[in-house]
Parts: sequence; structure tokens; C-alpha cells
Amino acid sequence: MSRSDKSSYKKPGDPRHADTPPLAAGDLVLDLLSTHDAHQLTVAALCQAAEICGVRPQNVRVALNRLQRQGKVDSPERGLYRLDTGGNGLFAEVANWLRREQRAVPWQGGWAAVLDNAVPRGEKTAWRRHQRALALRGLRHLDDTGLRLRPDNLTGGIDGLRRDLRRLGLADGARVFRAADFSDDDEQAARRLWDTAALSRQYRDMEKRLAASHRKLARQAPEKAARDSLLLGRAAIRCILHDPLLPDELMDQTPRHRLIERMGAYQRDAKAIWMGLLDAV
Repeated sequence: MSRSDKSSYKKPGDPRHADTPPLAAGDLVLDLLSTHDAHQLTVAALCQAAEICGVRPQNVRVALNRLQRQGKVDSPERGLYRLDTGGNGLFAEVANWLRREQRAVPWQGGWAAVLDNAVPRGEKTAWRRHQRALALRGLRHLDDTGLRLRPDNLTGGIDGLRRDLRRLGLADGARVFRAADFSDDDEQAARRLWDTAALSRQYRDMEKRLAASHRKLARQAPEKAARDSLLLGRAAIRCILHDPLLPDELMDQTPRHRLIERMGAYQRDAKAIWMGLLDAV
């Protein structure tokens, strides 16, 4: 890094990063292993990445031990860690964000429903997984009875959605079924469950942020470009993963489609920067 780069580069942990939320060591490890072509990295490379992102290397080692116990990573040899794609229920979800729109099919007007009023709330970890599964598939509460809805426009229909939600962590006591014959009032209420204007604004704003950051990547110090692109890329992918995939009848697809295209181009260049840094370790 040149002297001019050093003077402009903000060291991770610097107070000037106060507007950026902290990155957990476990999230960083999973992000890097998911993105790397081989899905495996040495401890030295992961610790180097941690320092770039303002995370203590010791926290990475603790996170690796925890992730290994959870079955999310394994260690094929000393000092090397690999993503265990079979033990990570969200791996396919995150890995396939670029093709997420392919999950949607033309809508015939029907609704997919989940009833979960019988699901116990006492087991907090299971309840969080349950809530996450519903959020990732865009289900929203119609009323206070526990009935959640989404348009029945995903590949595989109701059976496919049921299997998909179970894989993502849906609680055993929840029921997944097709809902029909709503009153006019309930039908209109169902169609208003998603704030589509806010979603569109969010996607347009994120696309602009990606474009602005992309223009600066090549001019930045590699460490700063890597760190900033990781944090912004995480936020963009989170937007994409939580998009409800509503049909054309309920939402204009253009803002989401443009965001996915922009993020695809952004990730290719950001990944090249990260791989250059990690492969040099």
C-alpha cells in the first residue's frame, strides 16, 4: 500500500467507521467460505480478513470452534476450514440469490397460507428459525389469528413451499395449505399486506449505493475496498433474500431485477479484490 493509500485508508475499528454496524466473526467466516470458489480457507486467511474488517482474530478462532460444533463448517486438515453445505440449511438460499427470481411463476390468483397459532413460543431458538423461514418466503399476517399469507406463485406450489419452509426451519406445529374463497374485504386486505412502494424505494436506493461504491472500488486501497464491499454487499444480498417475490399483479418487478443485476456485477469485482488479498496470505 502506498503512503497516500495509507493516509486515506481508515483502519478497521477506527472511530470513523462508527456509522457501520459491527460484523460478527461467525457471519464473516460464513460469508467468506460461502463466496470462495473452493468454500474453504486457512485460519491465517480468515484471521487476515478479520483484521481487515475490524474483527479480532481471536474472535474468529472462537467462532470457528462454535461453527464446527454446530455442523456448519468442518476441518479437513489442520489449519484449514471448509463450509459444510449439508449442515447449513441456509447455504443454498444464500448461494442462489442471483437466481432468486427464477423461483417465481405466473400467479393464478390463489394464496398460500401458514397457520402457526399452535406453535409454542417458549423455545426461543426454534421460534427464531421459524420466524426467519416465514420472512424468507415473504409470508405476512392477515390478522391476529396466526394466519399468514403469500401469493401462491412459487415453483413447486403448496407442496414445494411446505418442504421449503421445513428446510428453512418452520416449526413442526405450523400448517401449510392453500387458501381460497376470501371475501372481497379479505382479498383486498391480503393484497395490501406488503408495502410495495417502500420495497421499490429500498431497492432503487440500494442500487444507487452499489453503483456509487462500484465506481470507487478500483481507486481505493485493496483493504478498504474489500471491507466496504463486503459490508455493502451483505446489505444488498439481505434485501434480495427478503424480497417476497410478489407477482406482477401486486408489484413492479423492475427495481428488484435491476438491483440483482447491479449486485451481480458488483460482487464479481469485489470478489476479485477479496481473493487477491486472501490468496496472498
